Amino acid sequence: MNLFNDIIDELREYIAKKRLTTGIREEHAADSISWPSAERGNIVLKAETGLELGNPRDESVSFLVWTNNLSLVHDGLITLIGEEIGDIPEKSRPFGKAVIIGETGFNEKNCYDRYREIEMIRYDLNLKGYMMRAVPQYLREWSRVSKEAIQGGFSLATLGSALIERYREKDYIHAVEILLVNSSSDDVRELKDTGERVMRYINAMNKMIEELSLDCDSCDYSDVCNEVTELRAMRDSLVKKDKDE
Repeated sequence: MNLFNDIIDELREYIAKKRLTTGIREEHAADSISWPSAERGNIVLKAETGLELGNPRDESVSFLVWTNNLSLVHDGLITLIGEEIGDIPEKSRPFGKAVIIGETGFNEKNCYDRYREIEMIRYDLNLKGYMMRAVPQYLREWSRVSKEAIQGGFSLATLGSALIERYREKDYIHAVEILLVNSSSDDVRELKDTGERVMRYINAMNKMIEELSLDCDSCDYSDVCNEVTELRAMRDSLVKKDKDE
């Protein structure tokens, strides 16, 4: 599905702009992750924390998009706008993350289930000294990195590589690219504007599937469905299924 191709173009424009103003750093995901794993539900206590990213007091945004046009995804690329973890002098920074996935086989019938599946991957990332909590409906992600992990060289490149490795475990995912931002509240807030558009697409899809709401006249997302071919196709498929039953 090409539901988010326009969003991917918008992310490219965002990166190009920051390349000229803030500056960017590009890394390629490691072929294998050597960072030690932790038990599921790994906890980093406040006293152990060396850095917080996306603390509730700071700006935070996290979202993912997908496309079946694999040429739009720079597979394995990790783009960092800001500083690496070991170079950050503060104890807390705003944080933004956008994941771009190149897939095959997404359609109006399986798109919702596959979205839920890939959305859960970040919760299964068990890296020693790293803890993440998220509130997807508000596009927020808050993580802690322990002092010990920072001293041991844990980096955003490590985090990005581990995420990419996990996404690639799905047989329908063929390319993954990650954008990470901690440069400033303004930069994260600007990325959040794009994320909010993504969330409207996701909310429209969720409403159709979870609430079985096909009454377009009373729906808050009818404008989104009317604009996006893939959402219209999903809606039409559900209408047809409802009539057939």
